Amino acid sequence: MSAAVARHFTSVFLLLLAAARPAPGQSPSTEPLRKTDLVRLLTVGTIRSAELAALVNRNCLSFIPTARDRADLVSLGADTALLRALAACARRVEAAPPAPGAARARPPLVRRPPADAARRVVARPVAPPPVAVAPPPPPPPPLPLSTTLTGFVSGVGQHGAVGTRPTLPLVFQARDTTGGPAMGEVVTLGVTNGRLGAARAVTDSSGRLSVDLTLGPKAGATVVRATVRTLIREATLFPEAGAVVRLMLRCGDTPIERKVAFTRESPLLFRVTGQDAFGNPVPVPHVAAATGDKGVLRVDYAGGDSLGGVLRVTPGEPGSTSLVVVASGRREDITAVVLQNRDSGASCRRPG
Repeated sequence: MSAAVARHFTSVFLLLLAAARPAPGQSPSTEPLRKTDLVRLLTVGTIRSAELAALVNRNCLSFIPTARDRADLVSLGADTALLRALAACARRVEAAPPAPGAARARPPLVRRPPADAARRVVARPVAPPPVAVAPPPPPPPPLPLSTTLTGFVSGVGQHGAVGTRPTLPLVFQARDTTGGPAMGEVVTLGVTNGRLGAARAVTDSSGRLSVDLTLGPKAGATVVRATVRTLIREATLFPEAGAVVRLMLRCGDTPIERKVAFTRESPLLFRVTGQDAFGNPVPVPHVAAATGDKGVLRVDYAGGDSLGGVLRVTPGEPGSTSLVVVASGRREDITAVVLQNRDSGASCRRPG
């Protein structure tokens, strides 16, 4: 920009500011300077800094300078006097009370809908009628069960110790009249002389199920019953007595407990058997015996015959001693008393 143009611009700008001054008799009023005004005056450079500071003091500002505004003006050549004038004007703007009669802030404009908008009715979309879905067809009825192929197929007739599970699993199967497996059939179970893990079971995809069975407690027979629909099937297994846990002595029909009494010169015969943990009799093929005093009680024979263990003793002098009987790894200790009076002895059968 040429110096002549700059001087012309400055003259025009100052004339505009002077025209904005009030005429005599009017209330004082000035047109505050904008930031763009200060930028133009600093850029043209035809007005001295002191004049520009006086202009700011007289007209003040239309804005409150920020740190960014001050930095911009300094970069264009603003000196300390102009910065002080800016700060003083900013303080006056902040401290000045609002002018009387100043227009209050208008509330936000609320647009009202046209009068006929209330009469407008927006039709809601109508949902399509539900599509009728046909229920799935009922499953076909199960085929009748085969009376010849439904029953126990494994584990029947086996032997085992009482209180134990069978060595081979007891298996039940259900098949229909076509020979195919009847899957998902509910089978009700029952047992005589045994214990079941569950009273109901369901056949698997092969139409089978395994019975959770414990034999006994009595030696003899265990009978398992399975009911599926209207069919009833049975399986018999044979529990046997378990291991000997104690020995039992019997004199004729009299069982001998911890003590036995004899009469003098009366040989007696004892039968010896074993007993398992469930009270089942267990035969013992052979016995051994000894006494603490052979003068009071003498062992004539200890062994066995076709019926099991046999023990024969002969009382001697009156007194008391111990009788020890051993068989099948078990031992029984009995107190034997020999009486003086023949009529007060134990009632036992004499050997023939």
